[in-house]
Amino acid sequence: MGKFNLVDLLNGAGEQAERQETARTEARPQKPPYKIVALSVFDLVPSEGNFYSIDEIEKLKRDIELAGGVKQNLTVTPLDGGKYKILAGHRRRRACLELVEEGKREYELIPCGIEPRQQDSEMQEIREELLIITTNSQREKTDWDRVQEAKHLHDVLRRYKARGGKLPGRLREIIADTLNTSETQIGRMGAIAKNLIPEFQEEMREKRLGISAAYELSGMPEAQQKAALEEYREKGSFSVNDAKQRKETDAPPRRKVRTLDEALKERQQESSDSDGGAGQKTPPPAISPQQEQPPAPISPPRPLDEPTATGGEEQPAAPAPQDRPAPESSGRQDGEESEIASTINRLNDLCAYCMDKGEQCDGSRDWTLDVKALLSAIERLGGETE
Repeated sequence: MGKFNLVDLLNGAGEQAERQETARTEARPQKPPYKIVALSVFDLVPSEGNFYSIDEIEKLKRDIELAGGVKQNLTVTPLDGGKYKILAGHRRRRACLELVEEGKREYELIPCGIEPRQQDSEMQEIREELLIITTNSQREKTDWDRVQEAKHLHDVLRRYKARGGKLPGRLREIIADTLNTSETQIGRMGAIAKNLIPEFQEEMREKRLGISAAYELSGMPEAQQKAALEEYREKGSFSVNDAKQRKETDAPPRRKVRTLDEALKERQQESSDSDGGAGQKTPPPAISPQQEQPPAPISPPRPLDEPTATGGEEQPAAPAPQDRPAPESSGRQDGEESEIASTINRLNDLCAYCMDKGEQCDGSRDWTLDVKALLSAIERLGGETE
């Protein structure tokens, strides 16, 4: 899949409404859809959908004062009563508001780009949430910001798809492509957002817990996470090694560990059951003993000087069989490449299965190690085909 462009999706979110509006009106010069105006800091309302951290305001205030004002415009959308909702620029608005409250009125007006509103209220909400992510793509982000970013993008794209929107590929692949990370990392962040207890989520938000330790903790049941939380509060820190050791120490007895082939067969069986058994191949019928025929006996070769049964003349000798030409190496090479490609597809399928199991906290095996091994194998096999 090529690079997924979230901006194209944003532009297409209101495309149908715009076409309908154009059809109802005569052709006329187009107005610029995006204009920049200076708005009062008191007319700017923070978006309830903003999940990015707002910190280091003091440093930002100093930077704004040194620059003589905000040089990068905020992105807003109109509200009723002359107010505007902020989509990008919450930290800049907070910094300017504090400067004004300190008596520095020259920072009250801020340049803002105004995004037009859509008639469809639900599609407008989807567009606003996507704009929050796209307009914050270049900012510095904490580990917690990245986890929330992946979660919100997953949720909003699912809502977009439920409204009939078209997505060019699998959801996890699109999210990884949009956020410029790997599908494995998206799976890790999804497990943190879904399974990490709120107390550890707060520690992560406050930058006291790293993403690797948080992922290890998210693989534990809630009771084990609570016990780990007590240890964390006593020590004042918690590393990824601490999480791994506690995970191994407190883990209940495991069921029989399945091999990867067994896991793949289980996935194929689940897929077959969901399809109602459609597409299953019928095994070939067994051959009965009556159908089996013994091979015909091979007669010894007749001497060249032996007369035929119908005449006394000798028959000419049959020409010696010609050696068959050896198959060309290109055919064999094509077959090998095809086999490698088939193996890579099988490993990709199994890798997706392992990531799903890891997110479901399946304790039958360490799915994280399986994913790492599979990705390494896929990379090596991919290199052999180049």
